[in-house]
Amino acid sequence: MDVSFEPPPQTQEPATSIQQKLTDARYFFLSLTIHIILVICAAYIIITKVMEPPDFVAEGGDGLISQTEEPAAEAAPESAPAEPTETEAPSVTNPTLDVISTTAATNSFKVATASVKVNISTATDLTKAVGQMSKNTGVSGAGLPGTMGGRTGSGRGKAMAKNKMKSGTELAVLRGLEWLRLNQNADGSWGSNSGGDTQNSAMTGLALLCFLGHGETNTSEQYGLTVNKAVQWILDKGTASQGRMNFEGGFTQNGVYAHGILTYALGEYFTMSKDERCTELLKQAINHIIAGQGPGGGWTYSFSKADNDLSVSGWQIQALKAAHLSQLNIPGVDEALDKAMTYLVSVKGPQGGYGYRGPEDRLSLSGVGVLCRLFWKGDRGDIKQGMAWILNQISAKDKNKPLQYKGPESDIYAWYYHTQAALMFGGEAWDVWNKWFQDEIVGAQNPDGSWPAPGGGHGPVKEETLTGKTYRTTLCILMLEVFYRYMPSHTAL
Repeated sequence: MDVSFEPPPQTQEPATSIQQKLTDARYFFLSLTIHIILVICAAYIIITKVMEPPDFVAEGGDGLISQTEEPAAEAAPESAPAEPTETEAPSVTNPTLDVISTTAATNSFKVATASVKVNISTATDLTKAVGQMSKNTGVSGAGLPGTMGGRTGSGRGKAMAKNKMKSGTELAVLRGLEWLRLNQNADGSWGSNSGGDTQNSAMTGLALLCFLGHGETNTSEQYGLTVNKAVQWILDKGTASQGRMNFEGGFTQNGVYAHGILTYALGEYFTMSKDERCTELLKQAINHIIAGQGPGGGWTYSFSKADNDLSVSGWQIQALKAAHLSQLNIPGVDEALDKAMTYLVSVKGPQGGYGYRGPEDRLSLSGVGVLCRLFWKGDRGDIKQGMAWILNQISAKDKNKPLQYKGPESDIYAWYYHTQAALMFGGEAWDVWNKWFQDEIVGAQNPDGSWPAPGGGHGPVKEETLTGKTYRTTLCILMLEVFYRYMPSHTAL
């Protein structure tokens, strides 16, 4: 029997059903592809946000540096803080001013500068705009002695306008302060360290005076950390040295300069901050000055009392005046200042100038004599002769350009005193000196905010060490802050 096997009949799907499945599969793969792409994009964004390097990275306390490979000069404007502190510096002659503003986030970081524009159109705007600067400083102006009232608040604007300060001058001050911040040592001091703590104490004192002259204290938004580091270094070293601010076992020849300068800075700091940590150290330091005064009323190297030295005496007098303004009522301060005035009269020269150790008309020291006499009693009396002699001697060298920073006759140490003496004296003397010095000092500034070696002078001011750069930069900043740093007693704001 033949057996045959036939497969069961196959059921064939309609063509339309197969096409439908193909269509569904195409949409499925398209949807799957889109979702995969979206997942990949989302993952990339998340990973990028997590792994992306910050704009800046801290590197060993040397500051904040850019992570990009672009040159630093191009990266700096992009690396400023999102909300920079605005420091407004008004212009008497120009209503628009670009101002450097910085904000430090931590004790060791350095932040790039940012540019801020301030528009000032009237005298009222001038006072108002400058008054806003008190928000960025560590002192409101309340409780300050009248002679220091120009450092902050509305007093700053009044002083700038009254004393004819140009907008570019305030910008130069801000650049200089920023250079100091960037070049502060990790321990809070300034200087090369090659000269030891004594040399650094003098540089630290001068640098701190610059910040204080601009109204900056340990609570300032911009420079509070810088100031606090410096003050802590002073407190630690000074306390260990029992108030000898040269930080040595005794007073050496150069140590008396360092002691006077740093005591001066500490006195100003206490007056502005009322930081009680400094009270006892300031008293100790001032007592060393009082004890070191010679029988003639002056001071000399090593506080030996064997002679008097006008250059040494100038810094001790400034320190004593700062102690007087502190309102601590340290015994012997006023009496020491009175004796010092007697000494200054004893070294007055026949033409009104002042000598090194005896009656003499010496141009390099005459500003010391004039300033210190005005600083304490404010008696213009026979000081007029000395002020006129200084101006005549300088103008005789070059009537067209009496002061030349790069000239062989430049002496910024003497100019530091001449500038303050001229402002304190006021009137025509100040008008003449202001025309001579303001543009010359501003024009000499380096792009980085420091000042180059001058054509004349000697000692550290000519050195290319960090100490030399700090020394001349601080002297120039202090000259340019004269417009508001100390007001004459008869015009205190």
